[in-house]
Amino acid sequence: MKRTMLCAALALPAFALLLSAAGAGSVNALTAAGTQERQGYLEESYRAYLESAGYAGKMASSAIEVDVASFTASDGMEASYRDGAAIAGENGSITWSVPVREAGFYHIALTYAPVAGTNAKIERKLRIDGKSLFAGMDQLVFHRVWDSSAAIAQKDGNEIRPNAIEKTEPMTVYLNDSRKRGLEPYAFYLSAGTHDLIFESVKEPIEIRGITLQAAPEIKPYADALAQWQSKLKVYDGASLVYQAERTDGRTVGIEKSSVDIMLATDYANPSTVPYHPYKIKLNTIGGTSWRTPGDFISWRIEAPEEGLYRISFRGAQNTNRGVMSYRQLKVNGEVPFREAEAIPFAFHSGFVHYVPGSGGEEYLIPLKQGENTISLEVVLGDFAMPLSEVEKSVLALSGLYRKTVQITGLVPDRYIDYEITKKIPGYAQTLQEESERLQAVVRELVRITGEKGEKTAMIEKMQVQAERLSQNPEAVITELATMENNISSMGTWISSISEMPLQLDSFTLSAPDAPLPAAKPNPFVRAYYGAVRFFSTFFVDETTLSSGEQDGAIKVWIAAGRDQAQVIKTLIDQSFTPRSNIPVELQLIPEEVILPATLAGNGPDVALAIPQATVVNFAMRSALADLSKLDGFDGIRGRFNESLWRTVSYRDGVYGIPEQSTFLMMFYRKDILDQLGLQPPGTWAEAEHVISVLHASNYDFYISGQELYPSLVYQSGGDLYQGSGSDYGIRSGLASDEAMSAFNQLTRFFTSYRLPVTADFPNRFRTGSMPVGIAPYVTYNQLEVFAPEIRGLWSFAPLPGVEQAGGGVNRTALATTIDSVMMEASDKKEAAWEFMKWWAETETQAQYANALESVMGSAARYPTANVDVLKRLPWAAKDAEQLMRQLEDTVGFPEVPGGYMTPRAIDYAFRSVVTSGRNPREALYMNLKQIDRELEKKRKEFKLSSREGIAGHAAAGIHR
Repeated sequence: MKRTMLCAALALPAFALLLSAAGAGSVNALTAAGTQERQGYLEESYRAYLESAGYAGKMASSAIEVDVASFTASDGMEASYRDGAAIAGENGSITWSVPVREAGFYHIALTYAPVAGTNAKIERKLRIDGKSLFAGMDQLVFHRVWDSSAAIAQKDGNEIRPNAIEKTEPMTVYLNDSRKRGLEPYAFYLSAGTHDLIFESVKEPIEIRGITLQAAPEIKPYADALAQWQSKLKVYDGASLVYQAERTDGRTVGIEKSSVDIMLATDYANPSTVPYHPYKIKLNTIGGTSWRTPGDFISWRIEAPEEGLYRISFRGAQNTNRGVMSYRQLKVNGEVPFREAEAIPFAFHSGFVHYVPGSGGEEYLIPLKQGENTISLEVVLGDFAMPLSEVEKSVLALSGLYRKTVQITGLVPDRYIDYEITKKIPGYAQTLQEESERLQAVVRELVRITGEKGEKTAMIEKMQVQAERLSQNPEAVITELATMENNISSMGTWISSISEMPLQLDSFTLSAPDAPLPAAKPNPFVRAYYGAVRFFSTFFVDETTLSSGEQDGAIKVWIAAGRDQAQVIKTLIDQSFTPRSNIPVELQLIPEEVILPATLAGNGPDVALAIPQATVVNFAMRSALADLSKLDGFDGIRGRFNESLWRTVSYRDGVYGIPEQSTFLMMFYRKDILDQLGLQPPGTWAEAEHVISVLHASNYDFYISGQELYPSLVYQSGGDLYQGSGSDYGIRSGLASDEAMSAFNQLTRFFTSYRLPVTADFPNRFRTGSMPVGIAPYVTYNQLEVFAPEIRGLWSFAPLPGVEQAGGGVNRTALATTIDSVMMEASDKKEAAWEFMKWWAETETQAQYANALESVMGSAARYPTANVDVLKRLPWAAKDAEQLMRQLEDTVGFPEVPGGYMTPRAIDYAFRSVVTSGRNPREALYMNLKQIDRELEKKRKEFKLSSREGIAGHAAAGIHR
């Protein structure tokens, strides 16, 4: 009621304020055309290939159609031919032998259709006659296309993000630089004769419907294209036409995008954005930070009233990447209309403006036919291709120099030792000088592009200054080694940030040249009014509740996670669960620690999501949770998960949670460094000790999180964390066994005999190469994939090293922990709550959630699902998924028992007393076991469970009788 009165009171002056907005000035940003130097930029290895092959810009005149049915599959490739397409699996290679009559340079056009499956892009490597001729041939990416034309539904005035539907229609593309540094298709020299085209699978299956070797159509400069158009088309002179970028209407008839990552978003800051509400969710824009990856595109199908030449302008915001312009390649009806449209810059502005493609005061015109046309924008690097590539080369060169230095000096050099750096590393000073000059050129280019020095040049300048200084006095590196590592790491971060090209769009306008555009920004009065409404709404609108308030028969679901996760779940509920079950849901964001007190006070939820396993069992001990194993349909859920994971949510004879997420350890390794040292990733801990010795001989390190690894070592050795079975499990610690003692001795030896670091910033040190092997949670993969692009392709991960078994084989068991969903025992809507939990545990629901979460938050937020089938459907590369599944088969759930929280504490105390104080491992662990046993005994008495004292008492009584 209060909220209604507030909004009504504020609504009266709104009309007057809106009237004052009429005619508000528009901010137009005329984009600048790229230079010919930028348009001609080529990645270094590709440029070297063209020069060695004698390329002078002339293409062969022939066109060669490849018979796609005449393929050969190898290396485990599962391939078939059906309905005119060669269907290639995600492992192995497929080869076509192509007869060439005319020697010369050819572009390769591929007609393909994606095979419906995951959200991942399709990746391939190309070999010609078994050879990779340049780096880009190892990184070919083929996009999926998602139809985002569905109508946007509303619930309680809030708009719900519609599902994007994958389209599997054939597309034709020319093989080109997937990172969009170069904008022309790759040119391949083929001599007369027969050549093998070999496509090696990296990720995802594909249907190949056609392969043509021919010259791509030439793209003319704007002046030439305009002269040609003007001879046939008139310039449009009608009323301006506004097309919404995020939704279909009478003018925008279809929207397609290359990735589900590209999301609809809500802009609260600008009342001129259509549609708008100061506090309700209106999905009024598309893109932003979700549309930033080179190669990703959005395409709009629009209606044009007549054939002619139109000026196009985009109402958008590029306000997240200061000092960088976001570039887009404009296509009209599937083709780049003129050369300048290959990379159109969208400069940084603090808010929404009208970006009008043009140069030197001239606004570009584009040709459209009457009726339906297609307009698309694709992310490209534009002018930043050269700086990005040069910094990547510099990072690799300086990282190599840093690793060589560390091999001689160690990570902590003695300033009083003369290490004779320049004698032991030939060309040391010269390399530093060359990299200093390279980085100077990068800074000059960045200033030319952006017109200023700023935060994007500061990181590069720091490294450049240090490289210049050290080139003059190389021996001074022993006092600057840590700074050098930090600067190299900062440049790696710079590569990630500079390659991201965000752009948020509200609409685009087709109009006559010089026609006034709609206001891009509201006047200050309108902005102030809506700002006040939004401010006062915070006192009346519950931001923790993602529903319209109390609803009859609604179940209350609490989630202990972030708002992005909660919003995705709410969307799934509104789209799938409530329409299917007719059960309303009140979803709220609540901290985990509030759940138990609220339940005891009678205000708790029916269901809680994202609860750590320790909390699950802690609640179960206190009879706060419902035993799910007694509910109808539980057996159908049980089979979706690794059986051992149920140990994490079991207490006595009951099961009190359903696993949502599961994490476990894996071994990460730098392939380039291990190859350089002649090493293989270790498969056993004995092999790991050998690898550590070789790494240390070259001043490299091996990372192990000791306390985190120890439970896995116990299971690998045949031990267990606790004694007892059934309801007596956890009656006493199992770490006093010979197997557990041996595992602890083995673990601590890594830190006492081999001097491994107890703590380290593993991702950064792995990135620079100073720590090329390490044991870490498998989700570290996502972090490295996103934030260490400079080492992409140089690293991988594998299952943990294991313990050799007497009968043969290796035990590679890894301990898994879970995040779970639970039902409160106090719920008076258990039947409806169980329906929700069954829906939430469904494979399809979890897969949709995982994909949507990655779409909203990026690849770094890849969902560590506990559902095996969902894990297989996530966009992992085939080789990485294989390693992940191998380790998953050898995981065991971490059991929670009353008083079990003392186990990791005691392990940590014992570990530190051995590593830092030199105590005997067996003695240290044994002394700390007493704390575990005392706490186990205390808690079992508290919860009236069998205890050692009780068992001993019963035994004594039996003897007495």
